[in-house]
Amino acid sequence: MGSSVDGWQWLRLSLCTLSVAALTACGGGSDNGPNTDATDNSNASDTPGVEGKITYDYVPTAYTVATDGTPSGGLDYANTEKRPVRQALVELVSEDGATVLGKTTTDDTGAYSIQAPEGKRGYVRVTAQASQGPDATPDYAINIRDNTAPEYKSTPSTAPLYSMRGSVFTINATAVKLDLNAGSGWTGAGYGEPRTAGPFAILDQTVNAAQKLHGAAPSVPLPAINIFWSVNNRPASGEKSAGFIGTSHYMNNEPGKGLYILGAENVDTDEYDASVVVHEFGHYVEANVSRSDSIGGSHNFADAPDMRVAFGEAWGNAFSSMMRGTPDYTDTSGPKQAGISIAMRLDQVPSYAHPTWFGEAAVGKFLYSLQQSPEIGFAPIYQTMLNGEKTTPALTSVFSFAAALRPTLTSAGKSQLDALLNAINVRGGDKLDAWGTETTFQGDPANANPAVFPIYVPLAAGRTVTACSTTQFGGGNKLGNYRHLRVTVPAAGKYQFSIVPVASGIAAGDYGVLPYSLGKSLPSTEAGNGVMVVDFPAAGDYPVDVAAVGDLDDSAKIGTAPHCATVSMQQVNQ
Repeated sequence: MGSSVDGWQWLRLSLCTLSVAALTACGGGSDNGPNTDATDNSNASDTPGVEGKITYDYVPTAYTVATDGTPSGGLDYANTEKRPVRQALVELVSEDGATVLGKTTTDDTGAYSIQAPEGKRGYVRVTAQASQGPDATPDYAINIRDNTAPEYKSTPSTAPLYSMRGSVFTINATAVKLDLNAGSGWTGAGYGEPRTAGPFAILDQTVNAAQKLHGAAPSVPLPAINIFWSVNNRPASGEKSAGFIGTSHYMNNEPGKGLYILGAENVDTDEYDASVVVHEFGHYVEANVSRSDSIGGSHNFADAPDMRVAFGEAWGNAFSSMMRGTPDYTDTSGPKQAGISIAMRLDQVPSYAHPTWFGEAAVGKFLYSLQQSPEIGFAPIYQTMLNGEKTTPALTSVFSFAAALRPTLTSAGKSQLDALLNAINVRGGDKLDAWGTETTFQGDPANANPAVFPIYVPLAAGRTVTACSTTQFGGGNKLGNYRHLRVTVPAAGKYQFSIVPVASGIAAGDYGVLPYSLGKSLPSTEAGNGVMVVDFPAAGDYPVDVAAVGDLDDSAKIGTAPHCATVSMQQVNQ
């Protein structure tokens, strides 16, 4: 795990030496007080070995929101509390660091017990690594690693795991009682001591979520995940190996697949921002056991993003609140971590946000309200993500999710779902489908933006339709940048798409066609001048996006009025 030969190193963060007389970790002490002795076995079992509890310093957030909506506050170090390190790997290591004499995992109270031969000398090492269930097929496996360690550059998955250790002791006839606490490192003016608790805080929040997911779907294991954190991780672009991670995020590509969490003191630290950590864990869940078609990119509550982005980010926000059991969502930052960069409630939609199906805040409230409803709850939501949302032929959105959820509910649950859908301008009941077919503009139809409504433009072989796009809401990943088509093919094979701009000043070659099947891009060949041939694997309905290059630029150079093109589809003779 990357620890030094003599064992006195906490991987990449030096951990202060724990004296035998006072089992005190950096920034904190054992639960039994500073006079606890490693050989005081009055409450220990009569079996040789070592036992005790493992804890970490958790720093909560304190904040208030002014009447104008401005939040203030930050990390509340004065109210730091000790929380158990749950399901983490604990090892009894020989004094020379060469041999593991025994190992176990902590339980949900942080307790552990390891048997070992009397007379052996060793120390306890606790690693920020947790799993539950059989070793070969665990329910989950979470590893907190250092992306600024040298190993990350060559193979990210071998970056060292964070760990902490106690001092050397001799195993007696009865078990040695040894409690360890990972300290925050906060001295009052700053992080003057090693930030030992950071990785364990991240581990605990993700273990909590993983356990709740397992409870909702016991037969569905979560794939192993690496979470990369470092005190050098800062909100800047560059090499992840140097800590330039941009922001806390989930990356779904190898190498380096995993969560990346900020940790730069006085800039932005997220190890105690449970809202953020669990949000990113939600993206990992969506991408690995469900499906995410989100195109990513920048977003905020005032935006009108592409419906895939709106649902994906709303899922992350709502998932975070579902797992943590609170509608409050905060992100601290700034000098001494004393500022609030985000403060929101998942049970509210801010006045400046779009209160509809393409609003991140509105869809987040919709999802959170489903979980809060006695007629629905979390289990059906998660089962829908595991099944219907994963296999929808449409793009993942609030439409596909709600259409998959509705058949699984009771009559009371369906009524509640329909009411919540109505609040975000989605047609429910028997009008609901994954393609949003019956969801139309709420108002004078003459004012409906042809780049937005209908949600999908239907297209069949031998037909021609008009596909409009717009940068009215911004460029890159915003509403209307991609014109969604629902393409019906009668049989497997190759189909030619031809695009002809309609007096828009955009060349045919500036357009592209992006076909999908279950969230994956389909094979296609560019034939030039707005012509593309797509190979469809079977008969059925497929989502196909049409977009102009200028719409996909964040600077939105095309202008805000809708610009249109005709799109025709013909089967290619084979």
